[in-house]
Amino acid sequence: MSSVHWLRPDIAGDLVAVAFATGAAAPREIRIRPELYARMVEELPPDVRPTVTDRHRIGAAPGVPLVIDPALPASPGFEVVREPATAA
Repeated sequence: MSSVHWLRPDIAGDLVAVAFATGAAAPREIRIRPELYARMVEELPPDVRPTVTDRHRIGAAPGVPLVIDPALPASPGFEVVREPATAA
């Protein structure tokens, strides 16, 4: 039986995974509801919090900009805005 089901929630990790999904266009920004942002920041290790709260970026440097958007629907509570596709 796997213990993966019982791991703590990882909102930041999940957002980064969705933003950088294989085959998807590069993320331009991640829009997130205020209450989900607050929960995500609470879960972050103390040494990572300033990067997110001060710079409003998430993920490996340079990071993806985070935009707090209360107008988003409650579920899923976030939206990845992607770069436009380029013509091949």
